Amino acid sequence: MRTRPTNVLLASLLALGLAACSKKDEPPAPPPEPAAEPAPEAEPEAAPDPEDVHIEGDRLTIDRMIHFALDSDEILDDSTELLDHIAQVLKNHEELVKLDIVGHTDESGDHDHNQDLSERRAAAVVKALVDRGVSQEMGSRGLGETEPLCEEDTDDCHEKNRRVEFIIIAE
Repeated sequence: MRTRPTNVLLASLLALGLAACSKKDEPPAPPPEPAAEPAPEAEPEAAPDPEDVHIEGDRLTIDRMIHFALDSDEILDDSTELLDHIAQVLKNHEELVKLDIVGHTDESGDHDHNQDLSERRAAAVVKALVDRGVSQEMGSRGLGETEPLCEEDTDDCHEKNRRVEFIIIAE
């Protein structure tokens, strides 16, 4: 028996129609699962606290001095590493939310000049720390020559009196 091409065509169309109708009774396929989000990158570990900067009670103490140009608020290059270390400690200790940066001078020069110089130096240290990404609130003030560490008229004593102190303010 010979099949007519029309019969083959009709049978194929009928099979396709039945297949299409039978899919209506099946529940729709669930949507594809969303791709898993990549795991967040672990935050890099903070660098350890440098050995020349310490938290001691209500003070951040430094083993070296921040050096300034003579009679200026310009911080000298040899203090760059120390300022980097201070910034690292502050970044590591976000629980320290507020600091007061206090500048001091020796008694060389008149009172008004020393007061102004100490204020400018303290402000320069705040700026240097902010430039290094320190986010704590920091105020600056100067005390001029009013709180000397020693009162001898020697170069060593004058150098000790020219300093910057970091006072931690409790919130």
